[in-house]
Amino acid sequence: MNNASNLIQLNDMVEIHEFFFQANDQISMHCCLWGDFNFSLDGILQLQIGDALYLAPPNYGLWLPPQTEHSCIAIDQQITHFICIRVHPYLANKLSPQTQTLVTRPFFHTLVKEALRIQHSHPQQYQHLLQVIYDQICMADCYDHYLPQTSHPVLQPILAQLSDSAHFQHSIQKILTEFRISERHLLRLSQQELKLPISEWRNRAKIVHAISLLKQGLAIKQIAYLLGFRHSSSFITFFKRYLGKTPAEMRLEH
Repeated sequence: MNNASNLIQLNDMVEIHEFFFQANDQISMHCCLWGDFNFSLDGILQLQIGDALYLAPPNYGLWLPPQTEHSCIAIDQQITHFICIRVHPYLANKLSPQTQTLVTRPFFHTLVKEALRIQHSHPQQYQHLLQVIYDQICMADCYDHYLPQTSHPVLQPILAQLSDSAHFQHSIQKILTEFRISERHLLRLSQQELKLPISEWRNRAKIVHAISLLKQGLAIKQIAYLLGFRHSSSFITFFKRYLGKTPAEMRLEH
């Protein structure tokens, strides 16, 4: 099959859809015959798949295999710029048969924005971009969850405390004084139930909150303080390690 035929076929097998959600906008439970890659260019989306809740902050997206029933809600107080890339079952077979969280790099976001810009005016270039976008999805680093949850009777109330923004200035050790559990036992439970170190889980919870505060217009120094950092520079380094850009760069983008 020649390249032109390949491009036409790909154009029929990958679709890009763009949405803008207000705070607390919801899409009720549904499923699609195609696979869905859902991610946010700006804002945080929460998806429910079965009994599990998944978060998709910027730089992370959720791959849903074909016929995966799900619902979603925009949990950011500002407008959420949401992208859904639908993938035909034939191409979806080359991706995971399970729901996964994929890392989306700034380059990927740039590709998608350009594809949306030219999809009607430059069809041939658009089809080439679809190939690169699909390849990027296939090659993306992946996790089972970004911020996994659990119903474990011991771990669940601890996670509720660790993710409560009112306690972000407190260390994990201090929060544990309220619970009858050793730090070593907590580490074992975290690996068993979350597949993550408890410190990494809490860092991700802080990142989700930091993005929300940033969009609300709070000063970077104030956000750093609310998240428990003594110096803004430490917070900026922390933020960039997770999202690949500084808080000021993210604010400038949006």
